[in-house]
Amino acid sequence: MKKQLTMTTAMAAALAALPGCSSGDDWNGDVYASGDTAVCVDQQGQRVDDDLCQSRSYYSGHSGGGNAFLWYYLGRSSAIPYYGESIRDPRYAGHGSYQPRPGATYAPAPAHTRMTRSAAVSRGGLGSSGRSFGGGRS
Repeated sequence: MKKQLTMTTAMAAALAALPGCSSGDDWNGDVYASGDTAVCVDQQGQRVDDDLCQSRSYYSGHSGGGNAFLWYYLGRSSAIPYYGESIRDPRYAGHGSYQPRPGATYAPAPAHTRMTRSAAVSRGGLGSSGRSFGGGRS
């Protein structure tokens, strides 16, 4: 008796959705603010380390005097940019302000957004090896 395995559409979709089988060309791991959040940006609107804005209070919005870095205030449920990303990017544009809302209390961005987003780096695949075998030389 010959058994036959048929591939259903559901099985094919499940296999295609496996993370190890994805192309890795794009990372859509956006993080959304659970409350009002402040992130530090440079004069061009690029997210930088919050320590660079330390001379400015999250709450006051007042400058520490000539600082090249500014707090950018995001409302609840806004996407939070990673380091190096621009607040002018369509994912973030229009969801925040350089001026805090009156009466709002802002928290720092979650620690897991304090990194640079980058594409996956391919290091080979199934069957690849860092050395060859069978040549008789070592």
